Amino acid sequence: MDLTSFRASFSQPIGPAQTYGPPPYAYRGVEDIFIAYEADPEGVAALLPPGVEPADPVPTCIAWGRWTPFSSFGPYHEAYVMIRATFEGQTFLYQPFIFCDNEIPLTAGREIWGYAKKLAVMNRSSGGAGTPLGEQMLFTVERPRGQRIMTMAIACERLYDPEQLEDLPVLSTRLIPNSESGKPPSVAELVRLDVVAPLHTSADGTPKLWTGRASVTMDARSPVDPWHLLSPVRVLDGWFGVFDFDLFHGKVVHDYLADEAMWQEGPPQPTV
Repeated sequence: MDLTSFRASFSQPIGPAQTYGPPPYAYRGVEDIFIAYEADPEGVAALLPPGVEPADPVPTCIAWGRWTPFSSFGPYHEAYVMIRATFEGQTFLYQPFIFCDNEIPLTAGREIWGYAKKLAVMNRSSGGAGTPLGEQMLFTVERPRGQRIMTMAIACERLYDPEQLEDLPVLSTRLIPNSESGKPPSVAELVRLDVVAPLHTSADGTPKLWTGRASVTMDARSPVDPWHLLSPVRVLDGWFGVFDFDLFHGKVVHDYLADEAMWQEGPPQPTV
């Protein structure tokens, strides 16, 4: 491979076999269930990186269950939790956990923005004719199959004004270990991503955004996937909407490696 071909490689495997190309990445007709709730301060504190603090006296989280019928990465399900948090006076939605069921967005999400993606089993369903609980949309997350990590449900009872939704940038921790033993990470940074997501509209011109009674539970106390640290204390509101958006490069808002004092004693050893 010549230098020109190497420089043209955006992702591994280098050359013509790259896993994904550069942004932007198109998402169309994305169907989201998202539920806001209050969480335990101690559990939230255990998941925020240095310098990032809860934005609310009682921490507020938003759980997401997503079906993506079309994207540049293909169709897939996704589930994640956001924490309303602040960094240097700016309010963000900080993302500590995220699952998906497609390896391409998993790889791109981890490598470009630092999203802590893992593969999981997700299912979205609604009651139909002859079945009970037909007014509710249900989204379940399992990892591994059979161990329920999160359950979301919502009854779409009325339209919701999109102007009332809070629009915040996403914040994530991009951490890449060093290839050599005993050295600080190769990358340790906070990454900001801004997403503009227009709503689809119905035939009568109303936006496809509904609210109604909603519930979310973190079902397993898994030490491998400790979503239970963000278990709801009180559900605040829930929504279902259909969106289009594009994902672009993020912006590094803080480089932890620039803080030499943080690494003077060497990187902490991982615990088992």
